[in-house]
Amino acid sequence: MEAGRATPSETMRQSIRVECIVRTDRVSPHYRIRAIGGRSREGEPWRLSEEAAIAAIENERATFYVEWPKGRRLDIVVGQGLGKTYLKAERDGESPETLLGLPDCG
Repeated sequence: MEAGRATPSETMRQSIRVECIVRTDRVSPHYRIRAIGGRSREGEPWRLSEEAAIAAIENERATFYVEWPKGRRLDIVVGQGLGKTYLKAERDGESPETLLGLPDCG
């Protein structure tokens, strides 16, 4: 591959903005997120289960991010804690506080 050119996986990976979450009724923050969601470029709502989003990140098919505060991009990463794999913002400690601060998906 020529220097300076993107690899196929880099050009095919989607970067998707997360604007809301679907919560569970669990008490532990590691188990509170059921799904993430937002709006497509066309304005259509979308949702993706936490498990599917984790798989997309781990398989390098997509990256997810939030704007927090507005205009500042924070990547969503995969965390491990209390025997569970879960989503959190890169700046969060062990608890996914940034995602839990998003509104509920309607």
